[in-house]
Amino acid sequence: MTELTPEDIVAARDEGDLVATLLAAAGIHPKLPRQRAAAPEPEPDIVHVAYPGAWPTGTRRPTPVPPASGPQIDAAVADYRHWILADRPAAPTRCPCLGCTPGGMP
Repeated sequence: MTELTPEDIVAARDEGDLVATLLAAAGIHPKLPRQRAAAPEPEPDIVHVAYPGAWPTGTRRPTPVPPASGPQIDAAVADYRHWILADRPAAPTRCPCLGCTPGGMP
């Protein structure tokens, strides 16, 4: 690029790179600014154990099941006693506790 025409300058202004165009016409090629390095991502909570029976890579161990409260235990025992006294009728197999059903009763 040896000569700039008025049309080149108008086009450079429209594109927003007039300074770069003028520097290139003068034979000056500025270096690109240094890019900031991205912050390293924190390591996820992944447990990798290299032996048979371990959790697969990319997964994590399940959260521990919270212990049952006193009223929950009393209700379960009372329900079991009622079931025994009723001569063990067919019962639903769905348990509402947090250990068996996510989002079950607190």
